[in-house]
Amino acid sequence: MPAAPADPSALLEELMALRPELEGPDSGPKWGALHKLLLKMGIEAARIPPIVVGRDLEALDRLLRVAQGLDTPEEAVEADDEPDEPVEEIPAETLRKALKAFRRRMKLIKLDQESKLGVGPMSSGRSADFESILPPHEFPPAVWRALAADGRLEATGRGFYKLPDV
Repeated sequence: MPAAPADPSALLEELMALRPELEGPDSGPKWGALHKLLLKMGIEAARIPPIVVGRDLEALDRLLRVAQGLDTPEEAVEADDEPDEPVEEIPAETLRKALKAFRRRMKLIKLDQESKLGVGPMSSGRSADFESILPPHEFPPAVWRALAADGRLEATGRGFYKLPDV
């Protein structure tokens, strides 16, 4: 027997109660709960991973405004497409460390993609066929936006970034 559909207003209240808990340093399990809750609400599946994996509180707030009827979906999509400018000045040392972490993550993902593990013993591995990645979570989204504004990274949309073509 299929489960009864959940009450949308109760799900929205649960989501509103969960929102403040997503800002703390120990919020990892809360993001998993958010993912399940968004699926229960019937949110379009393609919109959930950029919010949850990217831990994008601004996108979540836009989604909440649409769910509450305060914004239209078109306004939320337009806001997703426009890159936000950094609000505060980010120290140069933080930007340097973030870019170093991004390059390290990019290198590890490329090595993982090209690995011979899981491929036939007579092959030479696979070629890495990705262009952009989600940046490391150790730095807030404002840092990645600042690096993109400086031209040291390129934003490819939905929280993904790549190194600029030289």
